[in-house]
Amino acid sequence: MDTILSSLSASLLAFVEDQLSNNEVSDDDELLEHFVANGLTEGQARQALTYRDLYLGRIYLEGFTPIRTGAQALRFNPHNRQFEPD
Repeated sequence: MDTILSSLSASLLAFVEDQLSNNEVSDDDELLEHFVANGLTEGQARQALTYRDLYLGRIYLEGFTPIRTGAQALRFNPHNRQFEPD
């Protein structure tokens, strides 16, 4: 797990991953402010933003996301309808 984000509660980490995956309208500065307003430190918020490009447009298997498992993340491949290494 990402060491900077490892201290986040399960619910806060789920919030971060949801925002990274689905918030396409906010720019990075707005998303940074949103993360801080919801309990992340500025350092944690900046680290979370480094994952934004990985999460947008991809679906990961629950628990096997870039933040949680790094290189062992499993993303959904719509062509073969299976999860595979990212």
